[in-house]
Amino acid sequence: MDGFRLAGIEVMSNATPSQLETLLKSLVTAKEKALVLVEAELLNNPGTWLHRVQSEGGRVVVMQVPSLARAGDYHPEVDRLVGLAGQSEAG
Repeated sequence: MDGFRLAGIEVMSNATPSQLETLLKSLVTAKEKALVLVEAELLNNPGTWLHRVQSEGGRVVVMQVPSLARAGDYHPEVDRLVGLAGQSEAG
């Protein structure tokens, strides 16, 4: 995280779902543009603001990244979507 901070990027280590919701609400209401990198586990149960940001798209983009402790178990949602697309083409 220190590398991000040195580059001038705001970092919130070990964020909770509540903190993520508060951050997203503030970004949306202030009409900020932002790229928010979130550990995949925080996206499992999306709150109101996360759901809104993901549905609307636009100024605030949320991307999931694996946690360092479970990087080997990480499978992004796009893997499932690409797998489904490949199955429909093959079938």
